Amino acid sequence: MRPNILFVFSDQHRWSDLGCYGNKEVQSPYLDEFARSGTTVEACLSNCPLCVPARGSLLTGLYPMKHRAVSNDLPIDPSANSVAHALNGKGYHTGYMGKWHLGGIPRDQAIEQERRLGFTEWKVCNCSHDYLNSYYYDEKNRRHEINGYDAETYTTLAVDFIRRNKDEDQPWALWLSWGPPHDPYFAVPEKYLARYDEQTLSLRPNVPDTIVHSLGHRWTREEARRNLKGYYAHITALDEQFGRLVKTLEESGQLENTIVVYTSDHGDQLGSNGYTNKQLPYEESVRVPLIVRGPGIQPGARTSAMIGTTDLPVTVLSLAGVELDGADGRDLSSIFSDNSATGLDECYLFDLVPCHQSARRGTGAWRAVRTRRYTYACSDNGEPALFFDNLADPAQRNNLVADRAYADILSALQARVKAFADEYDALIPWPNLLKENGLLDEWNKSQRYFGEPETIPAIT
Repeated sequence: MRPNILFVFSDQHRWSDLGCYGNKEVQSPYLDEFARSGTTVEACLSNCPLCVPARGSLLTGLYPMKHRAVSNDLPIDPSANSVAHALNGKGYHTGYMGKWHLGGIPRDQAIEQERRLGFTEWKVCNCSHDYLNSYYYDEKNRRHEINGYDAETYTTLAVDFIRRNKDEDQPWALWLSWGPPHDPYFAVPEKYLARYDEQTLSLRPNVPDTIVHSLGHRWTREEARRNLKGYYAHITALDEQFGRLVKTLEESGQLENTIVVYTSDHGDQLGSNGYTNKQLPYEESVRVPLIVRGPGIQPGARTSAMIGTTDLPVTVLSLAGVELDGADGRDLSSIFSDNSATGLDECYLFDLVPCHQSARRGTGAWRAVRTRRYTYACSDNGEPALFFDNLADPAQRNNLVADRAYADILSALQARVKAFADEYDALIPWPNLLKENGLLDEWNKSQRYFGEPETIPAIT
């Protein structure tokens, strides 16, 4: 029988903030232990570091222009081929639990069966960041109130799923999506906050004295450190929940025949490079943890191979011997069994529409390419391009875009960005991109829901 799949992903967890990635301050013993029995990937990159587009790609292996959820609170194309469709076709029993955020607006809606991308079992909240007072809808769209930390409730539901399907004559595949450590950083049980003293926490080396949260609000380093405390508290809370999952697999005799994945949709700046949140081409936004354990996967291994989150669904299904037809992502499963496998040579990164947080701080849409050594990014609103040597400057503090010594490398990277954009979207103003792809009405519907101004494309 094919292996089971447990795909766990959190929201807004940057790669640097786990013990197994070298962080000495965050408490993550269960994920650290899990990493010792699986393969840890050092360079997993969120192609689009924004919740909705990233989630759509994690479930379909498609870039956002194809799955249509190109920005936050736009609905995914319900006809998109998903991991659940592919697995259902191979006899799997599939389930999804936790945050969805692919139904468009309103955020608190129930998702009808035809819009669930093929998942059979269903315990889902479209989108809520009230982690201590949340809810979910079941398969029949009955609403259930959650008393307590919602990640714990979703984990309990996942534990029940794992136990119930132990003796069935078909493999199972469960996608479990936790909302934290996405802000609000302090919507976490007090017992986890009590484990951290913000005065002793270290900010990343690229956090300046003044940090742009929005055009009218700046963080200080003290505020960044205070929010880091809440962020770490969420991570520790999730770590304990992850430990429950592994324990359940072990006690039920299913651990050795289950592919287990931990990752996130994108990262969090938390002050790095002078910004908060995500939607930026910096490492803190785009780089996420990826730890995988299961049959045929090297235990206790670390790889510097590069992989994009759009490649992940194709790769994980390949580990189970299942193909995801029509995907943009590549099968990079060899990085989990072959020490010489290097993964991608280059990864396309982008934010197609500067929604919500990006709009409030005045940053624009951008396209980027990251190779194993360099990152180059260009914006659509006149902001200076970014060009970093990530080997010499891992904190990305020295912009080389005007350094003539790198002119040839810069030119090659600029050409690669254009080639990627020509293939997957277009280097045109983002309002025009929405209009030309039939997404403007849905976008403006979302803008009205949030009390934001509607968008009018430029005349070209």
